[in-house]
Amino acid sequence: MQEVFLIFFGLIGLWLGTELVIKGAVNIAEYYKLSQVFVGLAILSIGTDLPEIVIAINASLHNVIGNTETSGIIIGNAIGSSFSQISLVLGSVGLLGYLTLKKRHLYEDGIMLLGSVLLVMLLGFDGKINRVDGIVLIVVYLIYYFRLFHQERIGKKIKKRFSKHIRKDILFLIIGIIIVIFASELVVDKAIYFAENFGIKQSFVGIIIIGLGTSLPELALALNAVRKKAKGLSVGNLIGSNIFDMLIPVGMGASISELKIEKSLIFFDLLFLLFLSFIVLIFFYKKKGLQKIEAILLIGIFVLYASLKIFGV
Repeated sequence: MQEVFLIFFGLIGLWLGTELVIKGAVNIAEYYKLSQVFVGLAILSIGTDLPEIVIAINASLHNVIGNTETSGIIIGNAIGSSFSQISLVLGSVGLLGYLTLKKRHLYEDGIMLLGSVLLVMLLGFDGKINRVDGIVLIVVYLIYYFRLFHQERIGKKIKKRFSKHIRKDILFLIIGIIIVIFASELVVDKAIYFAENFGIKQSFVGIIIIGLGTSLPELALALNAVRKKAKGLSVGNLIGSNIFDMLIPVGMGASISELKIEKSLIFFDLLFLLFLSFIVLIFFYKKKGLQKIEAILLIGIFVLYASLKIFGV
């Protein structure tokens, strides 16, 4: 029971730290008048995925230093978080009002969304993602990220001088990152404990327990964004987070220590995620975007997927 409490406490720490990071990032972005979709894709996606990054690095170090196999936690967390965000979180937000996405973002970022899942599938087809593969994933994301910066014309928007408020927001960022680092160590340690002592597959712990837990920041942010009529922020964050989850946590984890990837993760979980991502893009392609009926369908798909994982698929 104590172990359950500690992993829950760790997830709360991840949420709290991420909230501070997001608060600082959003205030800085608003100060420099950056667009909602850009803030969601390029800033909040990293802020809300901070738990996934730190967990991936932490788990990889456990693999190197402690000689403990943690590949299932890293890859499972990336898949679980991505699946939760694009089904449960997006569906929950869609129940509050229809969501749309500009055609330019639909084509450019949608292709990147599908491509990130496909790339992980292809690189892991031989049963492992080595350090070279990890670096490839990181480089692909960096190219995408710099393209976002170029399109937003960041250079012309950040000439304003720092104010006292901005310094305070930077402090929020730093404190939030520190909290996330300590909380992630607790979550990884207890996740390994569960897998080793209860005979549970690491990938299941990563997908269902940690993956769902680390997607809580996206859920909180997305709901707040819709209430504040900032739907572009919400949708941009969710798509950006999924792209980020597939490329950076897995890429950074593999760069530190080679990851083993189960065939079932490629031929079921990643294939399922690819199919779901394609369905979501079709919903956004419609003139009226994602509406309540599609939102309910997405939540239903998440329940189906979680049920299949619980029963051992």
